[in-house]
Amino acid sequence: LFLCIGFFSCQNNNQQKKQDPLDTLANIDFDKGPIGKEAGCKWLKDSIESYFNNNAGLEGMQVLTTPDYYNFKLDAMNTGLDIDSSITEFELRQKWKSKFDIDSISLGHGFLISAQDWGKIQVSGCELLNENAQELDLKVIISDCQFQTDYHRDIKLVMENNQIKIANVKEYD
Repeated sequence: LFLCIGFFSCQNNNQQKKQDPLDTLANIDFDKGPIGKEAGCKWLKDSIESYFNNNAGLEGMQVLTTPDYYNFKLDAMNTGLDIDSSITEFELRQKWKSKFDIDSISLGHGFLISAQDWGKIQVSGCELLNENAQELDLKVIISDCQFQTDYHRDIKLVMENNQIKIANVKEYD
């Protein structure tokens, strides 16, 4: 496994504010495939940190994900809840088992982290798992510096309409 060009620590907060990746659907630095490890890690770091630190919500999640993953994750977040849009775990498995590994996600929890509340979120690690012309699989550590918690995720990135999108997330904690 290769480490991304350095790890990002919770103490490294002195970087200048860059264009928010959630403000635009197209980023000219990433308009060609394959994505590549460096570009994928940079995009994930910028996107995840912006998403959490700006409380982007469902609209932000939709910008960052493929339509299939967005709809799957909405169903997974609402599984077992006492609301109109909720489905059972059995219904979730029936609907999505051909596209996603239901056992690798947290049911009833939010996007990318399992905590309902968070402090300062940063991507503290990004390693290449697998890469081909269509997709990039990365092992990512998402850290909540305020609550001193790390979330280990395998994130699959794809190019869709010349934009990087999250196509799947495996959650390990």
